[in-house]
Amino acid sequence: MIYRLKNSFVNLYLIDEPDGLTLIDTGIARSGPKLVLQKMSELGRQPGDLKRILITHADPDHTGGAAELRTKTGAILYASAIEKPAIERGGTSREIRGNALTKAIFGAMGKYLMPTPPVPVDKVLTDGQVLPILGGLQVIATPGHTPGHVSFYSPLQRTMIAGDAWNASTGRLQFRPAPVHWDYEIGCESVKKLERLGAQTIWCGHGDQIRPA
Repeated sequence: MIYRLKNSFVNLYLIDEPDGLTLIDTGIARSGPKLVLQKMSELGRQPGDLKRILITHADPDHTGGAAELRTKTGAILYASAIEKPAIERGGTSREIRGNALTKAIFGAMGKYLMPTPPVPVDKVLTDGQVLPILGGLQVIATPGHTPGHVSFYSPLQRTMIAGDAWNASTGRLQFRPAPVHWDYEIGCESVKKLERLGAQTIWCGHGDQIRPA
């Protein structure tokens, strides 16, 4: 079972299986961990039942709660090799693009509203790797939003958790040019890569579930 946990404007995904729980992304510092632990309690689970934390990319709304959750649950933290250094220093893996005002706004948000405490990454995710989750969860390298962004796909359930490789905030899938993207053109190639998988259900970091026609 996959549960979508909405942490303000960002989605986290808790996967509940008999042998334990897996969390994809950790949300905003303080509020994200609180939301996850509350949901686990509702499911009758203990903190130690969270076995893995998978990170799509090193942004404050996706990794802010990682340090707290790793400490409180003992879960193994996974991320790509490119995103790993940013997570371990408590930062992001690319600079925000745009003018000085845009950079200042995003910088202030990251510092004051969405801090990212540094946390060790225990294991590195690689493109094509298959994890023992949902009958075989594939790691898909999807750079563009950040250089080391990854998405996850379950062929058995034809379900994809795309992180910010796609955005569904408007009710449809999109990837538009924005200051937060590391490389828009590369991101468009990642979108094509995901489209070829033919997922029937797509969950993004932002927005509701999408079922392509």
